[in-house]
Amino acid sequence: MTQGYDGGAPDGFDAARLALRELVLAATVRIHHAGAGYAHDEPGSFLGSGFFVAPNWVLTCAHVVHAEEGGEVVVVYRTSPYDDPCAVPGQVAATLPEHAGRLVPGSWPAPDLALVRLREPVGHACVYVSERPNPHFGGTRVYYAGWTGARGRLEILDGYLSVQGTISAWSPEEQVRLGQNDLPPGVSGGPVIDPVRGEVVGVLKSRADHGAGGTSIGVEQLRTLHRSDVRREGAEGNGDHAGGALPGPADPSPAPSGRGPLGDAPPGGTHPGADPSSPVRHKDTTGPTDPIEHIDLYQAVFHAHDRYHRDRQQPSDSAAPTWADIQGELGARPGRALSPHERGELLGRLADLPPPVSTRALLGILGSLPGFRLPSLVPAPRGWRDGLGVLYEHARQDEARRLVIGYAMRILLADRDRTRSVLAAERALWEWVWHASTGLDSGYRTELAQQREELLGRERAGRERAGHGRPDDDPGRVPERPAPHPPLAPAGPSVLLVVLCRGWEPDRCDWSVSVADADGATTLLHETQRTALADLDGRAAAALTEAFRQCDEPGRPAPLYVALPHRLLDTPVDDWRLRPDGVPVGVERPVLIRCSDRDQLPDEESRGPGAWPAAAWEPYDDGDGERRDRWRRLHTRQARAEVLDCDDGVRRPVPDTPALRGLAPHDVPVLCRLGDQRYASDPASLGRILNAGFGVAVWRRRRWRPESVCGEFHRGAKTVVDDGVGVALLPGVVHGLRRQVHAGLTEAYWAHGIALLYDDPHSPLPGTGDLLEAP
Repeated sequence: MTQGYDGGAPDGFDAARLALRELVLAATVRIHHAGAGYAHDEPGSFLGSGFFVAPNWVLTCAHVVHAEEGGEVVVVYRTSPYDDPCAVPGQVAATLPEHAGRLVPGSWPAPDLALVRLREPVGHACVYVSERPNPHFGGTRVYYAGWTGARGRLEILDGYLSVQGTISAWSPEEQVRLGQNDLPPGVSGGPVIDPVRGEVVGVLKSRADHGAGGTSIGVEQLRTLHRSDVRREGAEGNGDHAGGALPGPADPSPAPSGRGPLGDAPPGGTHPGADPSSPVRHKDTTGPTDPIEHIDLYQAVFHAHDRYHRDRQQPSDSAAPTWADIQGELGARPGRALSPHERGELLGRLADLPPPVSTRALLGILGSLPGFRLPSLVPAPRGWRDGLGVLYEHARQDEARRLVIGYAMRILLADRDRTRSVLAAERALWEWVWHASTGLDSGYRTELAQQREELLGRERAGRERAGHGRPDDDPGRVPERPAPHPPLAPAGPSVLLVVLCRGWEPDRCDWSVSVADADGATTLLHETQRTALADLDGRAAAALTEAFRQCDEPGRPAPLYVALPHRLLDTPVDDWRLRPDGVPVGVERPVLIRCSDRDQLPDEESRGPGAWPAAAWEPYDDGDGERRDRWRRLHTRQARAEVLDCDDGVRRPVPDTPALRGLAPHDVPVLCRLGDQRYASDPASLGRILNAGFGVAVWRRRRWRPESVCGEFHRGAKTVVDDGVGVALLPGVVHGLRRQVHAGLTEAYWAHGIALLYDDPHSPLPGTGDLLEAP
């Protein structure tokens, strides 16, 4: 890749180009047939190339995947030359053009693009995609990568091609002509990179029949994607989703219900606090359980893309350079106004906001910028990032930074529904604007502050009209008012699995299965002693199956409450399968965690140096009184997620019990790094949360990799908790998320491995103190 090398030591620019090459190759994938029996390391099943454009999304050519029946393929990738290839199933979510028919190979119409979503969440690298409005290149050459099986074995290729012009400019058929290098079969669908700016600008489409070179399609042609109509009910397994999941259940999910030892369980239903920045624009219904959502797949993919690269800039356990790092070393300066890191932060904050309501609205914002002449563009800008790219290309150098700041302020002032998560995103964008305006004249900064005050005035007026009173300026303040709840579903039966460890046999447990009716009465169905923990799922399957048979009603599977010892609370019960051909139990029904050994929780009552002070509201009459008080307060007001073990990607220990007691009564503890046993106190972290009186907590089970980013989990957890209508609906929301992950909805993958503690202190477990006594 370092052409012109003269034998001396490489300079910093050469090192940056080598690092860019590593980033590109790590994100370039090969695509194979999905048919059983294919060996994915053999050329016989190989279809072509692609690359990760966003977490769990692959961009390729339509002709590579178009003929695959059902749109099912296999994506094979490697994150580094030292890792073994990983194969994951994928499904074609969209193609451009949408209906090309079965054409003769080599005659595929432009733009010839396809998006493939992975059918299960994995960790991988993503390219940085240009936000510029045209397939513009910073020089006369581009860099490419792709896979081929031309020599009888699969191997990855990369190299340079010259830019020789365009075909069909200003139309969806526009292509860039490339030359001066051979393109073997299979590289179609691979990325085309501007090596000067260090960003992906196109996709390899074709190779010349005679001579070297071929053509590429600009990534801006993805802006012509149509919104998709998605029918949510019955989606599992049929692959009808085009992306765009809500962080809550988008279909009326069967809900936990019933009382007795399991407490007042909430209904399911559509989550009214769904993420407003989701690509879903609106929802229709053709029947009582048949919602249809209109999905903006373009916004879904590129919001995820921009948040990924923003989150990669956060501190992490990986020392590997990011795309913004390499772009900075290459000397790229987007639009002559921003550094690559500034751009990445801005795009990430814009991606936290709802997208423009329409292309016309976005063009109106761009046209309102003083002194800026809006050019005619085909395709027109569609998302916030596209508008930023227009400013890069068409602003004069002396006004570029002011235009970018003015554009961000107009986005802030745009009309939108302002939920808690949207207000937090607006505050973050304002912080970026204020920091970016440092060095500009004081008069201009005064105008910005006045516009900000106008926005705050709108927020206050809106809250007063809604009857919420005048809020405090503290963004963490929660109104002292009951959380609104939709009508509760009728109470119903539920199932309880209680597990206790045997202190003298730590690898074995005693367990029982009970059924609770709507009035709270429980019936013990089964009890067993000395079961190996490793065999618990198989041994309990028959008893749980019988309990569900007694409780389930058509369309209403009974919830499963699992009471576990505090050191086993992370047991993946929701992943258990009661029969080999069945779905995970957490997909089939709500699975909620309780604690079975509260008398053995870690004791951290002594307050050492640096301990947080106790909150003034805490009633420390007794342990159960503290639990009941926190439970009551949490269920009578809007909740707020509090991530305890991760701060902007930096791992930190969970606070001790006295410090946890200092959290506000509306806080819901969230653990991002459970299982990453870095601190001596980590194994007892969930026990300390219980000891501090919490009955509701959220965490995820995930194998942590140094290059992993956790921003999507933080954002998703905060959205479903902060924008919800009370924690009573969290069981239904979590069940909906598990169903969406199982169905392959990419935007729900942040919730892979999610678990929910929902332990009602008003409902003691049956047989408390003696597991094997029937209640």
